[in-house]
Amino acid sequence: TSQDTAFRTANAIVGVGWAILFLLPSWQMGEKIILFVIFILLAAIYIYLLRLALTTRTRSEYGKPSFFTMNGVLALMSNPNGALAAWIHILAFDLIVGLYIRTQGAALDMSHWLLLPCYVLALMFGPLGLLLFLLLTLI
Repeated sequence: TSQDTAFRTANAIVGVGWAILFLLPSWQMGEKIILFVIFILLAAIYIYLLRLALTTRTRSEYGKPSFFTMNGVLALMSNPNGALAAWIHILAFDLIVGLYIRTQGAALDMSHWLLLPCYVLALMFGPLGLLLFLLLTLI
């Protein structure tokens, strides 16, 4: 289905960004590729799916999809396009957190090896990677 294709495509695109962070930490073009290619591609897929989720009628016990009530969010997430848009949102912002860790870590002259656990946590659990990075900056 087109949702499967969007899912696989988004995961592949974000994988390139994480590969840059993990394997090419000092590559000057890495930040530009992540921001101006990978993030923009993810944003385009996100916009398309979000539009579908908000305009396609689906049956939901929670009512009409919206961002302003808990039932509205549950209705949005019960729509496959809405759930996929949310997944891509997570992929995009976790990658941006990883990029933040990279740029701030470089500015603080932190070892790439010290940043790797932060990347892993950011990739898998978003805010926990940023939390670990912030704690490491206090040491």
